[in-house]
Amino acid sequence: MSDKNQPSVTSGASGRRRFFAAPEQITGTEIQLSNSESWHLARVLRLGVGARVEVFDGQGQEYEAEVLALESGQTRLQIIRKLPDRADSSLALTLGLALARAETFDLVVRQATEMGISRLIPFYCERSLVKPAGAPASRQPRWQRLALETIKSCQRSRLPEISPPQSFGEVLHGREALKIMFWEETRQKSLKELANSIPPPASVRILIGPEGGFSAAEADQAQAAGFTLLGLGPRRLKVETAALAALALIQYAWGDLAE
Repeated sequence: MSDKNQPSVTSGASGRRRFFAAPEQITGTEIQLSNSESWHLARVLRLGVGARVEVFDGQGQEYEAEVLALESGQTRLQIIRKLPDRADSSLALTLGLALARAETFDLVVRQATEMGISRLIPFYCERSLVKPAGAPASRQPRWQRLALETIKSCQRSRLPEISPPQSFGEVLHGREALKIMFWEETRQKSLKELANSIPPPASVRILIGPEGGFSAAEADQAQAAGFTLLGLGPRRLKVETAALAALALIQYAWGDLAE
């Protein structure tokens, strides 16, 4: 398998290299790395027996570990100690993102992961440039891989869930404490006014529309489903800019950017 197809491996705050191992790869005090992670460890980074590394499971657990053995393309590690969950927001933040061009959507996956989302839901809507026939669910593994690459570099230990594409009606259903649609046509309320008028929510779902924006009918449908309509200022923003701005504002208001 070629290097360009493998997830990147970056260093943790300690300077040790970080690797991913799913919970089922961790048994007792030992960790079994996947073939791809083992390939990076042994062939790309040239690490050997006795090397100290960091391993995270994508669900909030992170460990310092030592390489025990390199066997037939697989690596066994010995857990030395558990590390603190140091870079994940306490706010459960779901981003619903209208499907966009591949390069735009890939960029938002990376940026949203950096901004601490818990879940990303791609969806189709009236003005989506990408229609159901043009965006198969086969892109989902690529988005999940991009998220994994990103959490390695931004020091997160929780891997955001990336859902299969949904319809607009489906993405309106959620149990989050607060649901927000960012719509450029609304002037009802600012995020600052909203934050000052409600107690801090434990979970938030936000919707970002396509390049052409949401239709008025979709805004009405979202309001009927319990969403608050908010704007992002007087300027029209690109999809990737709107998503990043919205996530930063949400994390500042109720998450960990103000800490």
